[in-house]
Amino acid sequence: MAERSKGSRAEIVRWGERLFERRLVSGWGGNLSCRYGRSRYLITGQHAALGFLGARDVVEIDARGKAVNPKQRPSSETPLHLAVYAATDARAVVHVHPAEIIAYCRGRDEFVPLSFEEEYSLGRVPVIPHDGPTVADPAPVAELLCHHPVVILRDHGTVARGGDLREAFLITDLLAEAVHCRLVMPDEPKSPA
Repeated sequence: MAERSKGSRAEIVRWGERLFERRLVSGWGGNLSCRYGRSRYLITGQHAALGFLGARDVVEIDARGKAVNPKQRPSSETPLHLAVYAATDARAVVHVHPAEIIAYCRGRDEFVPLSFEEEYSLGRVPVIPHDGPTVADPAPVAELLCHHPVVILRDHGTVARGGDLREAFLITDLLAEAVHCRLVMPDEPKSPA
């Protein structure tokens, strides 16, 4: 189990760097987690900068969200991650704050991608109300993630689930690209007369 945990820590560090490089997160925002074993999880620590993670920034927690090492503090979004794991078959969760997604989806109830490929992979992405720096009620997010690979938290960011961190990253990245396409071409083209 310890060896598996070590590999998962390295994966969290790797995908945190990728999210930062793709500008899907900045500063100390966002958090990542993965499930291993029956009731063990790894999650980024409180105020851990995803682009500059080290193994010490990854916290092992139990199913109640309690750190195995009492000297470590898991992300304040731990209840959100645990709710997603409880409601879905996710093995990984990525929660980030992509600027373009936040800006474009303000005042919207859903996001509809332009391309067939993006709509096939993402579907219509729900945008749900959100207030505050953390998700106070994770139940609606977890419920939507039973039916969608990603949701958008209005004025806050995104939450994606996946079979592993790579899949959750790719879903997040695809959504960012789909929103970028909408920003480049915000209005539907008119049909030729």
